[in-house]
Amino acid sequence: MLMTLEQESKRQRVAMPSPERLYKVNKSMENLHTVVTEREDALRLLQTGQEKARPGDWRKDCFGDTTWHRFKEWPIPWYMNTRYQKQKFYALPYVDHYDRLKIEQQLRTEARQKSAARDRQRKLEKRFPHIAKKS
Repeated sequence: MLMTLEQESKRQRVAMPSPERLYKVNKSMENLHTVVTEREDALRLLQTGQEKARPGDWRKDCFGDTTWHRFKEWPIPWYMNTRYQKQKFYALPYVDHYDRLKIEQQLRTEARQKSAARDRQRKLEKRFPHIAKKS
């Protein structure tokens, strides 16, 4: 309701009446979320003994990608389960080279994006020098 009121006041280009209400409601909702999460954690800890909401861990697959593996219950033990045994939670030695290449590609992409942002900023400052002098 408050966000609708805020958008409507923006549309009409008038000041929103008592805008501090939006901040207060957001803060209250965060506090409620914190309390509910704490209670769910306490209940789960009592019932199952698990601290995490979704038990699992970070594992590497056969391609070297680190992903979140969720634990789940199986009807038979893991050492008798052929389907579970076919899963490979380790990176093979020859994958390390490609891991480094993948990281290098990500770093180059980030550097390219930062460079493009700097170039855009310079072009804007060159195009609008009166604004650049103020800041």
